[in-house]
Amino acid sequence: MWQALHTELESLGVTVVTVALDIDPEKARPWIEAAAPTHPSLIDSHHQIDELLGISNVPMAVWIDETGTLVRPAETAAIRASKYASMEIADDLPEQMKILLTEMRELPNVGDAYRAAILDWVKHGADSSFALDGEAVVAASQPRPEAHKRAAACFEMGHHFHASGHRTKAIEWWSEAHSLCPHNWPYKRQAWTLESTPEGAHSDLAQDVHDVYGTSWSAEFVRTGGANYGVLPKL
Repeated sequence: MWQALHTELESLGVTVVTVALDIDPEKARPWIEAAAPTHPSLIDSHHQIDELLGISNVPMAVWIDETGTLVRPAETAAIRASKYASMEIADDLPEQMKILLTEMRELPNVGDAYRAAILDWVKHGADSSFALDGEAVVAASQPRPEAHKRAAACFEMGHHFHASGHRTKAIEWWSEAHSLCPHNWPYKRQAWTLESTPEGAHSDLAQDVHDVYGTSWSAEFVRTGGANYGVLPKL
């Protein structure tokens, strides 16, 4: 999806860069290699863009103009209609699965509007109504209370202990990060996937980690609610 947008807009002077948030770079390698050599794709194994730009879920995006200035803060990003909006839910599914799929239908459907906003910015630049000035970017950015700063430090400590082979200590620090900044899904999903992904697999979408973290992705998603899963762009 984003590679196609990059191809579409590159001749107009726009570069679409995608960044994978993965502690283990090998998990993202298949997608990075698939994008090569035409689409710029990076891996952030230390989650620095979480801290610097306020990324709290994926996919999210920021807009940066030709001077290096941020003109839209981190927000939920999509460029096509949500496949979940009209998803059918079969009557014979287990009740818990019905609940999960019902919440997924509530995910913000911003694809068409967000794509139109990007194209307007490409055409009009700073004159686009979707390009914000500095004060508006700051006002629209997520607040960064002290707890969120501590969460970033705890996540980094967990990363350190994980890399050093100290699994138990890593889990302790990551659990603290999750508690301090519960809306940061990359913090949670990075820790969960290390516990739930089968040997040799790239990822585990279910991320059932009740035995370690006392939860799962589906349980947290339902508790949060599909409509609150991300930062809805104000377009």
